Parts: sequence; C-alpha cells; structure tokens
Amino acid sequence: MNGGPMPPGPFNIGNHDPGRITWTNVRLIRVLMLAYDLPGDRISGPGWLDTEMYDIMATVPKNTTLADFKLMVRNLLAERFKLTLHRETREVPGYALEIAKNGLKIEESKNPPEPGDARSDGKPAGSPTIVDESGFPAPRPGNSMFPPGAGFSATINANGIYRATVLNEPMPEIAKFLGTAAGMPVEDRTGLAGIYDFHLEYKPSLPASAAPPADPATDIAAPGPDLLDAVQAQLGLKLVREKVSRETLIIDHADKIPTEN
Repeated sequence: MNGGPMPPGPFNIGNHDPGRITWTNVRLIRVLMLAYDLPGDRISGPGWLDTEMYDIMATVPKNTTLADFKLMVRNLLAERFKLTLHRETREVPGYALEIAKNGLKIEESKNPPEPGDARSDGKPAGSPTIVDESGFPAPRPGNSMFPPGAGFSATINANGIYRATVLNEPMPEIAKFLGTAAGMPVEDRTGLAGIYDFHLEYKPSLPASAAPPADPATDIAAPGPDLLDAVQAQLGLKLVREKVSRETLIIDHADKIPTEN
C-alpha cells in the first residue's frame, strides 16, 4: 500500500507519492483497517475480506489531510464495493488498566510529538528496529518511520525474557500495547493525559501447547516476573480482570466484485 498522505511505515515506503495511491494485491480487510482505524480482529464480515486481492489506484488532491484521506477511502468502499456497515459496542472479558496503589513509576516523555505531527501508522518490524545499550529495542537513527517524537513500541525475546520499549505514547496506546502482550483487550482507566516512555521486562506466560519444546542442552530457565507483576512493579500500573467495552465494525454488505471504473 504505497502513496497518499499516510506517514511512512510498513505499508508505505519513504519515497511515496502523496498525490496518488497505488495499492497492489491488497486485501479488503487491510483497507478497512486503514479507513476505520481498527485492528482486523475488530472487523466482522465475510471470510473473503481476508482472502480476495484488489488493485486500487487513485489520485489524491493536494494538501489532503490524513483524516480526509481516510474519509475518501470510506467513500470509495461505499461507492465501488457497495459497502454498508454499522458499529456495535460489546462487553467482553479483558483487563482494566489502572494506576497501582503505590503510584505511577513512569515519567512523561522528554520528546513528545509536536501538535499536528503525523504519528507512525504501524509498528516496527525487522530493519526499522535496533537494540540500545541496555538491551531494549529502539528505533534505528534516521529511520523515516519514526521521526523524533513519533510513537514507537516494540518487543524482543532475549533468552526467554521479553524486553519491551514504548516511546511517546499516550495511555490509550499503552493500553493497546499491553493488550497485545496479554492476548486480551485492555481498556485505559487511568485518567492520565500525558505522553510516556518506558521499558518493560517480563517472562511471557505461554500455555503448554504454545510453548516451544524444551531442549535440555539449550533451554535457559530465565527467571523473571510475569506480565501482570512486571506492569505493577516496573510501571506503577496494574491490569485488573474486568469486562471491558470493545467497539466492533460489522460489515452488513460488500460486493466481492467492485463496480468498473
């Protein structure tokens, strides 16, 4: 997915054309994710959204904002795919993110994004990430995906211990990040409005069926706190099991074959 006003990222190379999109072999679920700012697991529709591939090419008016661009993509989906949908908010099992009893232990970012700055539209993978002097992931210097002040989050596995870095992120984004780590939705209930940086180190809790087979010759028994204990001890936050609100996009209708140009 290349072009348009999207910031550079995994789906938009650095030298893209802001006046034209050229999306090749793109699944419709990915277009919906971009247009409605929701992850794929919160979009419910026919199975072919994940399998059918499309080529989408269009011009983009000069000085189009990212918000206007996403609205244009929504209109394209409605016009060409006859897309109709609605939103539902459901209560599902998850975690509430709260401030721990002994208080917050992370500090506000020293390099927050300036008002109006484009934030990275994606998370790092492969070459965009390096390891800093403390052994935690960091954005590669000069990487156009993460200009100074851009949001960044990444996790690496170091001998069975997960090391995570979060930079320049507000609490709702931190809740999403922790939800990915926990494998369940996390809802921000801290009431904090700042932008934060932190490192987090924990040992993941994997079910036996998901854990790699043990090899006595190479297996390292890495000690470390589990995610919930690490979040409380290292961040001054806590994850409390709760029913949380989760908005889902329901696709009522979409044509598999779009209308002709």
